[in-house]
Order: sequence, then structure tokens, then C-alpha cells
Amino acid sequence: MPVFTGQLFAMLSAALFGVSPVFCKLLIGDMSPALLAGLLYLGSGLGLQLLLLFQHKSSLAELRLLSPGHRLKLVGAVIAGGIVAPLCLAFGIKYGTASEVSLLLNLETVATTLIAWLVFREYIGPYVWTGKVLILFGAGLVILRAQGGLSFSLSGLLVVVACVFWGIDNNLTRDVDEISSTVLASVKGLAAGLFSIILALVFSTGTAAPGQIAGALGVGAMSYGLSLVLFVEALRQIGAARTATFFAVGPFFGTLLSVALLGERPPAAYWVATALMLAGILLLYVEVHGHRHTHEELAHAHPHRHDEHHDHEHPEGEQAETHDHFHVHRPVTHSHVHWPDQHHRHEH
Repeated sequence: MPVFTGQLFAMLSAALFGVSPVFCKLLIGDMSPALLAGLLYLGSGLGLQLLLLFQHKSSLAELRLLSPGHRLKLVGAVIAGGIVAPLCLAFGIKYGTASEVSLLLNLETVATTLIAWLVFREYIGPYVWTGKVLILFGAGLVILRAQGGLSFSLSGLLVVVACVFWGIDNNLTRDVDEISSTVLASVKGLAAGLFSIILALVFSTGTAAPGQIAGALGVGAMSYGLSLVLFVEALRQIGAARTATFFAVGPFFGTLLSVALLGERPPAAYWVATALMLAGILLLYVEVHGHRHTHEELAHAHPHRHDEHHDHEHPEGEQAETHDHFHVHRPVTHSHVHWPDQHHRHEH
């Protein structure tokens, strides 16, 4: 049931990432935000490389399969989502509260959806749009602080900028489907991590104890590495806009954890914002998208089972289990409930 698998991957990814601001707040101390961002991504890259070694897979061998256009998109995703966004987030964590940062991470889903619609022409239904509006209202309550008058939260604005760049990253990553999600996430982690660490060592100040470094690497391996693998799988199965909306449940885990571990007590406006954002997320669960559509001829390689979209033949006969090889999709016109996965990115 690929629809439910994509949803599950997105929400598991969200939970892992959503708690990261709390653990980062516990770890950062006098550490440079740039160094924290680098360690988080380096931890994700190293952790996933160990997994690839265990699976006897080579990152370089898969990267050679990328077309020039997809290589360019991968570079763009590394810069936007692996360098700029985590730097902004790290500074937001440094100077803001974990609960504020956690809630505002929901804006990533809004940025991802707008970019998916405007640039990549992904279909966005009325339920999704209504959910985004509710999330925006909730975010506005968090960013605008009423303390003797409305004022902007600088830390909140930094998180907003991070979310915009992660939105760019998500849409670029969605199309790079010639390599496995583990390889893609590992390459992004290593490249972004090393760059940010070098940047921190050259231009920033601050100290970091061995325990802080080890902790940041561990958080990166789980909340950035494993989370990113699950997120990429969801992107490929249910599209960028819907993955991002399901991903929006993550910050609520972070908000609750900030109350439990850090003793933070968010003001009443935060809980109103939480209710608005949850309402926006729940709207997606009632969306059903199905219509008559045409699949153009398509040739690619990815793990699949034989179903109505994969009815090709094999020299050795029909294969029931999941397998991975280069195959050709014949043109077909039919109607069924579907999501904008790699086989359903048609015009509406």
C-alpha cells in the first residue's frame, strides 16, 4: 500500500527531525551555531555511510548514474538545504527558544508547497491550500510577539529563512530519483557538514567539548540522516506538497519535548498556534485525489513490484517480489486514486 507507506515515512521522518531543536538547545552551550550545523550534517553523512558499507553499496557507483541535470539539482539541494538552511536554523536555536523554533519549522511545509506549485507545477488541491493558510496563521502568532505592541522575533525570522531554503531543497531532491535515498542523503550530509565545519573554524568563535561534539554527531545521524532517508522516500511516493504537510507533525513533538525536558512554558498564543497548525495538517487526511489521466512513455530504474504501472516482462518470467532494474513504462490511460509520485506528475 504505497500511499500509506509514503505517509508513514513522512511522519516518522517528522518525529525524528521535530525533536532535534530540543536536543540541540541542550547541546549548543558556547558552541558556534555554524559548527553545530556542520556537526549535525556530518553526523548524518557518516552514519549513512556506515549503513551503506553494511549493505555493500557504493555511493560513487550510484552517483555516476546521475544525468547532468540531476547532478545540478543535487548540488543545488546541498547548497540550499545542507548549508544555508541549517546555518539559519542553528542561529535561530542559539538565540530563540526550542518551542518557538519547533513550531516555526512548520513553515517548511508552506514553502515546499508554494515552490512545488509555482515552479514544478505539482497539483495542489483545496484541502491542502486551506491547511497551508491555517499553518501560516499559526506561524504568524509565533513570529509576532505582543509585548507592549507587536514586534518581530529575530530568531523566528531566521527559522523562516531556513524553511524557505529547505523548501527549495525538498523540490530539487524530489526529482533526483536515479540514486537511492540513502546515498542521496549521505552525500548531502557529508558535503554540507564538511563545508559548514570549515566555515565555523575559519570565521566563528566558540568552544565545544568532546561530549558536545559526540552528541551533535549522534543527533545528526538520527534527526538529519535517518530522517532525511525517510523523507526522500516519502517525496518519491506521495510528492513534495503532501510529504511536507505530513512532515508538519514533527514540530509538535519538539514543542512537547521542550516543555518536558527544558521546562519551557510557551505563552497562550503558542497553543492557539498549535491548534491552528494541527487543524491544517488534519485537513490533508480527508483529501482524495482521483481522475482519468494519461501516462506518457517513461524509462527509468527504481525498486518496484508488478502492478498496473509495472506490467513489463522479464526474460526469467514474472517476479512477484520487489526488484530494481531499468524498465520502460508503456503509454496508458486510466482512472484511479493517486498521489503525485514519480509516475503521476501529470498536468491538471
